[in-house]
Amino acid sequence: MFKKFFRLNLLFLVASAVIIGAGFGLANKAEAVLDLRGRILLQVESHGEAWYVNPVNNQRYYLGRPDDAYAIMRSLGLGISNVDFNSFSTKAPARLAGRILLKVQDKGQAYYVDPRELKLYYLGRPADAYSVMRTKGLGISNRDLATISIAATSAPLNPPIISSQAGQYTFKYQNNDYNLTQPLSATLYNYYQNLPKVYTYTVGNEPANLREVFYGLFLKLKSGDTTFDDIIAKLKKVAISNNWSDDKLLEFTVAFVQYIPYDQAKVAANPAINNNPYFPYETLYLDKGVCSDKTFLAVVLLRKLGYGAAILDFPERNHTALGVQCPVEYSINNSGYCYGETTNYFPLGIIPQSINNGQAQTAAEFTDLFNTSKLGKIEIYQATQGKVYQGMPALKSQVESLRLAKVDLSLRQTEINNLASALTIKEGNVNTLKVQMDAYYQNGQIAEYNNSVASYNALVNQYNADLLVYSAKIKEYNSKVNEFNSSVKLFYQQ
Repeated sequence: MFKKFFRLNLLFLVASAVIIGAGFGLANKAEAVLDLRGRILLQVESHGEAWYVNPVNNQRYYLGRPDDAYAIMRSLGLGISNVDFNSFSTKAPARLAGRILLKVQDKGQAYYVDPRELKLYYLGRPADAYSVMRTKGLGISNRDLATISIAATSAPLNPPIISSQAGQYTFKYQNNDYNLTQPLSATLYNYYQNLPKVYTYTVGNEPANLREVFYGLFLKLKSGDTTFDDIIAKLKKVAISNNWSDDKLLEFTVAFVQYIPYDQAKVAANPAINNNPYFPYETLYLDKGVCSDKTFLAVVLLRKLGYGAAILDFPERNHTALGVQCPVEYSINNSGYCYGETTNYFPLGIIPQSINNGQAQTAAEFTDLFNTSKLGKIEIYQATQGKVYQGMPALKSQVESLRLAKVDLSLRQTEINNLASALTIKEGNVNTLKVQMDAYYQNGQIAEYNNSVASYNALVNQYNADLLVYSAKIKEYNSKVNEFNSSVKLFYQQ
C-alpha cells in the first residue's frame, strides 16, 4: 500500500500599501457669481477680510496676513514660459483672466492678471501681493460672499489657539519600544507658526541658490529655544544606559523622527506642492508632518549630535529626505551623504523603491535597496560637515544576507515544485498499475495479477521513499520561510 500525498501551499509575507486620493469639485452655490472669478473680494461688513476667488474651481481662499496672501496666491499659480509671457504685449488673453502666472524660466516670478482689464500686476514680495490685494479688491457683503464656497485648502479665518502641551512620542529602535516626553510651549509654537514661510528678495539681488536660502529659513531656531537640546539629552541618556556607540545614537534619533506620524491630510489637501511647510518645532507640536517637515526636524537634531547632515531633494518625485555624512564610497552620487528616509521607518541608508502620496513604502525584494534611479534627479541643500556615520558596511552585509536568503528560498521552492511534479507522475503510475491489477483479480487472471505484484510494490516503495524526501524538503523550507519572514520583520521593525 502507499501513503496519501498532501501538497502544502506556502506564501511569502509582503507589505501592502493604501493609496489615499483627494478630489475637488465646484460648489453649486458659486454658479450664481461666476462674474467674480479671479476677483479679490473685501468683506466690508466685517473687518475687511480679503478673499481670492480662484477661477479654476470658483472657490474662495482667505488671504489673511501679507505672508499668507503671498503664499496662497503663488501656490495657486499657473506656470508660463517667458516666450508666452512676452507675447502678451500690453495685456493677457481673456482665458487667463484672474489667474496668477508663474514665470517658471525666471525664478518663478509671479503676476496677477486683473480679470477686468487683463493687466498684469507683479507679486514680487509679500508686501507687493498685499498691496495688489488691497488696491484691486472689490467690496462685497457677507450675504453675497456666503454664496461662494470656501476651498478645502483655504487657511482658516480664525485659526484655533493651541494651548501648551507635553509632547508624547512613541517609537521603536532595534525592535524595542521607547517613549519620550517633551514639554512644548504654545508661545513658541505660535512664534514659529507666524514666521514668514516665504523668502523675499528684490529683483536683481536674488540669491545664487534660492532653494538653499529658502530651506535655511526652516533650520534657524529662536534664541533661547532649548527644545531640541532637551530632546537630544533625553535620547543620549537612553544611549548611555544601553552602552550604544555614537552611530547607534544617531540611528535612534532618526527612528524618533521616522515614527512621528506622516501627515496624510496635508498631502491630500494639495498633493502637488507643500505650500505650508512646518518649522521643526511645529512638527513636534503638531506631532505630524510630510517629508520636508520631518527632514527639517531630522537635520536640526543631527546637527545637535555633531553629525554632518543635508537635505536631499528629488524634484522628479516631489520628495525630500535626510542626508547623513558617510564615507564617499557608500554615499549617493559620491556626494559624501547617505540616504535617510523620514516618512516611514527604514534602516538608515536604505533607499525606498516605492513612494505613495509622498510616503515611502517598504519592499519585499532586497536587490535594489541602494539604487537611486527610481528617485530621479538628486539635489543637495544645506549640507554641513561633522561626524561621519560608519554603519553602512554592516547594513550592506545585512541586506546581502536577506537577498541571498530570498534567492535560497526561490531555489528551494523550485526544487519542491519539481519534486511535487515527479511525485504526481509516480502516483499516477501506481494508480494505473493498481487499476490493472484489480481488473486481473476480478477477471480471475491470477497469474497476471501475481506477476504484477513485484512491479507494484517496487513503484510504491520508490514513491514512499521520494515522499519522505519531499516531506523533509517541505519541513526545511517552512522553517526557512519562517526564519526569513522574521528577519524581514526585524529589518523593517514591523
